[in-house]
Amino acid sequence: MGYTYLKSQHLGIAIKYFNMLICINEHCSFMQIQKDDIKKNVLIAAREEFLNKGFKDSNMRTIAKKSKVGLSNIYNYFKDKNEIFIEVLAPLTNELDKLMLEHNNPKNITIDYFTSDKHQIKHINQYLELIINYKDELNLLFFKSYGSSFENFRDEYTDRHTKAGVEYIDKMKEKYPYINSDISEFFLHTMSSWWFSIIGEIVSHDLSNEVIKKFISEFMEFGTAGWKKIMKV
Repeated sequence: MGYTYLKSQHLGIAIKYFNMLICINEHCSFMQIQKDDIKKNVLIAAREEFLNKGFKDSNMRTIAKKSKVGLSNIYNYFKDKNEIFIEVLAPLTNELDKLMLEHNNPKNITIDYFTSDKHQIKHINQYLELIINYKDELNLLFFKSYGSSFENFRDEYTDRHTKAGVEYIDKMKEKYPYINSDISEFFLHTMSSWWFSIIGEIVSHDLSNEVIKKFISEFMEFGTAGWKKIMKV
């Protein structure tokens, strides 16, 4: 009987300890949810503030007021206004980085790009999706990022895009020796800069999705004809 009592006592302690762990874990989960909600509210309020006033003229106190999060508490989640700005634009910049990585993917080093409607449609849809999904963020990045770490983003990304273009031409020449690869780096740089100017024009005008799609299709067709000519495809 004494053994049975002792065994049941140990079992009771074990159950009590297990329940305590559950409570602790549930509390931790609840706290994490609270933290996630606070951060989300700050980012929503900051995005609205940035879109309305641009980075330079945005006010942290206004962000705190709109998010209903104390100003001092915001600094528990973000180092400064610039860090908030970076996180607001993270979905867009991540997509731009993906497009950059995709540019010289081996499957894209193909002459089919100049002759296949399938490849054309794929690229049209990629840029259409980017512009439609991130129109406000692109506007913010291109025209309202002065004073932030993104104020020179366009020039920096153009340089990266130019470098990717040079690598693309080299890879195409390696695969198709008969094409012309004698294309100046400045030409590639100018084409990259021009493309960003075009995106800037699109996002700064109130255009319907249909108009944007038509324009991108026209631009792609126009550009493809030019590249076929200059590369002697």
